[in-house]
Amino acid sequence: MSSGARFLINAIVVGVGILLPISTCLFAWIKGGKPERLGAALFFAAGMGTLSFEMLTHQSTPVIAELMLDSAVAIGFLALAIRYNNLWVGAAMMVKGLQLAVHATHLTDDADPMFAGFNLYAAGLNLISLVLCLILIGGTVASIRRRMADRKAMQRPPLASRPRAFGRQLSDSRANPA
Repeated sequence: MSSGARFLINAIVVGVGILLPISTCLFAWIKGGKPERLGAALFFAAGMGTLSFEMLTHQSTPVIAELMLDSAVAIGFLALAIRYNNLWVGAAMMVKGLQLAVHATHLTDDADPMFAGFNLYAAGLNLISLVLCLILIGGTVASIRRRMADRKAMQRPPLASRPRAFGRQLSDSRANPA
């Protein structure tokens, strides 16, 4: 692979890796309910924590610091899952558990696994981040749809005041059997 193509792929990955989580967190914060906002805050705080650890240690992926940070975020998602009983929060918690497993596996190796010049550990973390973004977007969309359905249900007239489709009321057919 030429150095120009490699640079282009890295630029795209870094651009998506920065813009997608930020836009996902903004979408969840603006359009989501309370669990989505708290989940977005956790996800954003984890990203900012990782960035600060990378700046402090001058490493691209400080494994121990990220393991501790991701453990705290997984516990935060567990608390959200228990509190709000949402499917997406449980899925996010399980994906964070997978991320903890990737960190633990990386701690047992001496070197980063490479494939075609790409760091598989970093690629795995990026893939997990992408899955978390998709889960957060899905949870926010589900929250929006639930609120729209609740509003629609509140606008409907009560069942007793709706016109009947078949002419006679149910109580009339029972009183006068034909």
